[in-house]
Amino acid sequence: MRALLHTEFTALLARAGASQAGFARLAGLSPRQVNNWCRGRAAVPPWAAILAAILEEHSPDALEMTVDEAQFRWHETLGVPPGAATDEFGCAVRRLASRYAPDQGGTEAQRTRIDTASAQARTTAENRPPAQAAPPPRL
Repeated sequence: MRALLHTEFTALLARAGASQAGFARLAGLSPRQVNNWCRGRAAVPPWAAILAAILEEHSPDALEMTVDEAQFRWHETLGVPPGAATDEFGCAVRRLASRYAPDQGGTEAQRTRIDTASAQARTTAENRPPAQAAPPPRL
């Protein structure tokens, strides 16, 4: 992918109807960083150019709705493999619960998603056939 000139990036934002501050909010950046890209004080990273091009076809609200509507499997939410052992997903639940606790800046919705994924993981583990013992080693 070719690098965009700062003027081309500014034009993409204008065509998308996105302000620098709005783009910064959407991308989780400071408005100063986006302003630096638009004024040519810093190179526009490829991911920002791609996001600006996507915004030309889709509104930021539509992108936020798409993220809100995304469905994740329990193991994706917990960040473990699908066949994770009980102790492995239990550890992941404790780690996420402490990271997203309300006193750590988490929300009740995040906590609910973690609890739901934990319940699904327990149900899946209960329905999984027991692991077969490894055959004895050959001598």
